[in-house]
Amino acid sequence: MYCGTSSTLSISQNISKRLKMVAQNCMWSDLFDDQSRANLEGGYVATGIISSLLGIWLNLALLLTNLRSDLSYRNLAFFTVIACLRRAISVVTHLPLFNYSESLKYETQDISCDISGFWDSFWSVYEVECLTHVCIERYVIAKYTTRGWQIQKNHYILYQGLCLFFASLYSLPPLFGVGQFGYDFSCQSCVLDMVLPATWQRYVVLAIFLLRSVKSTGFMLTMLIWATNLEAKYDESEKLMKEIRFTKSVIVITIVNLLCWMPIAAIRGWVVLSSLLSDGAPFQLSVSAIQWAVWIHWAAPAFTTIAMFLVDAKTHQKMIQIFKGGDKTDKLAKDE
Repeated sequence: MYCGTSSTLSISQNISKRLKMVAQNCMWSDLFDDQSRANLEGGYVATGIISSLLGIWLNLALLLTNLRSDLSYRNLAFFTVIACLRRAISVVTHLPLFNYSESLKYETQDISCDISGFWDSFWSVYEVECLTHVCIERYVIAKYTTRGWQIQKNHYILYQGLCLFFASLYSLPPLFGVGQFGYDFSCQSCVLDMVLPATWQRYVVLAIFLLRSVKSTGFMLTMLIWATNLEAKYDESEKLMKEIRFTKSVIVITIVNLLCWMPIAAIRGWVVLSSLLSDGAPFQLSVSAIQWAVWIHWAAPAFTTIAMFLVDAKTHQKMIQIFKGGDKTDKLAKDE
């Protein structure tokens, strides 16, 4: 009993030490006190666990049933898998095991921030781009169908190639001296620095922020609107009705994710805009608003799973089969 208590205290002391040491080099250190930062991290881990578990359920339905043979569902799976993996990996890195290697971490603090900032930026952009190309795919399907053209399977390879390209394009500049990675609001992880540099680089960094958010959102909404307009010309064949139903599912999960992403994007956008216009004036930010924005953003895969379960009949059926047992799922998949 004493050993368990001692171990717990040791972990708590290490976490406290980590927070204080990082805060010394973080411009947001005065924004959170120790308790509010601990609350933020606790909610971050909790939403990560929930998102990971529900995301795994959805991904099993997409990948271990005959849905994987449908190119549209497989294209959607790239988005749901990476969203789930990001949360799951984050949860793992918050385990006590990772709180003991403090000395090495702080000896390589600057390098670690560049590396972790790059990977966080890369995979967050990749996640957004995957959903963007799910929306683009719906327009391409509708366009090809109304024109009577044959769907090209190599388009799906192109989609992922473009996702990787844009993820690299928006994440690599700080590694080459254009902009920099810095601590986020929690002073615990690194992101593309929201405080713009004073040189010409500020306009490049501003462009990256706009392309990562405004461009992607615009593409998603425009592609879905165009796809819906084209699908209005479909006849009432069962095959085309399935395409319409899937587009409606994509519309729902797109809206759900945009709503989850919007609060933290708005706060970061406010910081970037203030940095551009105020030239060093202090930022007025709400701790509670940041906490809730981070938690809602991190819970997005959970809401995606719930949305697909409720609005997509095929996914609903497969998720129920997964829940009831893999053997029955495999048998039904073979029969279908």
